[in-house]
Amino acid sequence: MTYDNSDYHNRNHRKKRLFRLFEILTLLLAVLLLCCAYAGDIDPRKFVAAPFMALAFVPMLVVALVWLLLAIIKRRWLAVTMTVLALMFSVPIIKLFVPMNSSQNAPPMPADPKLTLKVMTYNVLAFNYNDPELGGRPCESMKLILEANPDVVLLQEGTAAGLTWEEIPSLAAFMQQMTERYPYRYSSPEGLGIMSKFPFETEPLGEPQQARSPIGYNRNNTSYLARAYDLQLPGDKQLRLVDFRLQSYHLSFGKSMNVRVSPDVKPSPLERMRRSFALRNDNAAEVRKAIDNSPANVIVCGDMNDVVASHVYRVICGNDLRDAWSQVGFGYAHTYNKHNLYYRIDHILYRGSLRALAGERFKGGSSDHYPLMVTFDLDVQTPDKEES
Repeated sequence: MTYDNSDYHNRNHRKKRLFRLFEILTLLLAVLLLCCAYAGDIDPRKFVAAPFMALAFVPMLVVALVWLLLAIIKRRWLAVTMTVLALMFSVPIIKLFVPMNSSQNAPPMPADPKLTLKVMTYNVLAFNYNDPELGGRPCESMKLILEANPDVVLLQEGTAAGLTWEEIPSLAAFMQQMTERYPYRYSSPEGLGIMSKFPFETEPLGEPQQARSPIGYNRNNTSYLARAYDLQLPGDKQLRLVDFRLQSYHLSFGKSMNVRVSPDVKPSPLERMRRSFALRNDNAAEVRKAIDNSPANVIVCGDMNDVVASHVYRVICGNDLRDAWSQVGFGYAHTYNKHNLYYRIDHILYRGSLRALAGERFKGGSSDHYPLMVTFDLDVQTPDKEES
């Protein structure tokens, strides 16, 4: 009696082909994950896909982890090995996006609270002035600031239409408390501002932006790239704060009341993003130049409109700035909360005889951003050499 083994061999052959396909897909996934992790090394003007790949790193990381679980369940050990290796080589970037700092391992707080400084960065969306529904209500973002009680708040989009804070209806209920809590304040024409418990001197950094950018958008002839604030701290401690807001993606191009669109320039959303990446790269180079010309102790805050490990982030960080949130924060703390783009695009970077002690990302407010706040130790005798 003979048996026909053709069905068995056919099934076995199909299974082998499926396994081979699974391993090929795993290899492609591993390569793509690594490309997304280190795409920030590439200038977006030289390779247009690089900044999009940097934005795709977190989704790719999620896919890789799910794929790894599937490979384990299927017992495809070659696929498991390739995925694990890709994840291992991505660990430095994973730590930037998703720091897992334990409070038990946090640096000790100085016994004297005068030796610490709480710094917040917050894009407040003009305190709701441009929002027809919220413009007249007490601003939830200002309420959040006052409850968090930082020593210094660096603001982006802190005003609109050239108004002073006293002229913005949503701040009227808070003016007395703002004056008492933060006697030293400044609001610049371009929207960068500061509220501080300490006196300071300020100056713009970089050249004024052109009235009409290559993206076809006109905001303000006096819109500066960045602004510096030299704090006068107890004990004559020298500290410069740099506040900035870089080019946005213009996802709502032409819809905002404070943006005028040139009729001959109406690029597609993808083209707007491409142009924004290029402009933001130029912005980053100017910010970096300002940092190079700053004192040793500097804290750099602002709305970068880009993620950690992006080319813009790398240009601004250079070889000397450390990411405070990646050093002391915990978890994936996104700061942008609209358009389903939940990324941390607001950053607090620093260098010099300082040390980040604790960090907090606040939810709430009425802006399309959430604020970050970091507590710094000002009594460090030697510069912190730890890599971010």
